[in-house]
Amino acid sequence: MKRILLIVTGVYLLAIPAATHAKEPTMNLKKITPVLLADDVQAIIDFWAEFGLSAPMTVPDDDGVMFAIVTNGAVELMYQTKKSARADNADAVKGIDRAMIYIEVNSFDDIIDAAKRYEVVKPEHMTDYGAREIYIRDPAGNVVGFAEQGAAGE
Repeated sequence: MKRILLIVTGVYLLAIPAATHAKEPTMNLKKITPVLLADDVQAIIDFWAEFGLSAPMTVPDDDGVMFAIVTNGAVELMYQTKKSARADNADAVKGIDRAMIYIEVNSFDDIIDAAKRYEVVKPEHMTDYGAREIYIRDPAGNVVGFAEQGAAGE
């Protein structure tokens, strides 16, 4: 009679369970508003006016407008001149040059005509996740993306 020797090796996996209790937040953050730098804040105010934002608060200086809040509903941006930011705290703004902003809109068609008057960084397109988007450059050099979510199939 022939005997077969069967050797079975066991592989043991060490499973480390994921944390079952997430740490409760201890801070209540209300909102985020970026402060962007620009050479010409008035040009920024004019730019955003074309997209329905107004500047309810501005701070003048000898060169014109050194600071502004532009807003429309839940959208709020602050702009400060590079010159005044450097005067406030040069180290804090060292290396800050430009930003990228992504804004969801209800009606892309209302945005597209105004957007085409500026440098188009990425032309109008449909994303894989169903958003209709266009990216342009504001007068300060920041990239601004406008998107209408769920625009696929419309």
